[in-house]
Amino acid sequence: MGRRGVLIAVGWLLAAGATAAVATFALDVVGAGILGPQNQPLSQDDVTRALAAAPATSSVVVPTTTAAAPSSSSAPAPRGLTVPGGSLVAECAGGQVTLRSWSPDPGFRTDDVSRGPAASASIKFKNGGTENVTIVTCVGGEPRAESVADDHHGGHGGDG
Repeated sequence: MGRRGVLIAVGWLLAAGATAAVATFALDVVGAGILGPQNQPLSQDDVTRALAAAPATSSVVVPTTTAAAPSSSSAPAPRGLTVPGGSLVAECAGGQVTLRSWSPDPGFRTDDVSRGPAASASIKFKNGGTENVTIVTCVGGEPRAESVADDHHGGHGGDG
């Protein structure tokens, strides 16, 4: 029975190996069908192109290192800004600012968005009792953000 036992063990190992190979192949095929090749990380150039082409209603995560590079003044460049509670992309043109997109930090949500174009644009990032209002203006043709805590949102007084 020694030789027969070895043959059974070898057969079982071959069947288990073949099953594992088929299962791995099937998962690869199913994963590619569901997620597809678009599930690849983006390069900095890809992100910059996507931000420039993004419609005004989209929300995107903005890397904190995004900055407008010196370029011709014929086309304003969107600029990524990190502010308390989130990040945003703004653009200055003709002395007016426009919020192109924004993304709240985890746990935050947005409220009271005034996207422009106007002399100033604003957005509020909220998280429970924390509310930060960010006002964006153009200074020297570049978007500049100033954020303040909104202490008057709940109708209650101070610590008193």
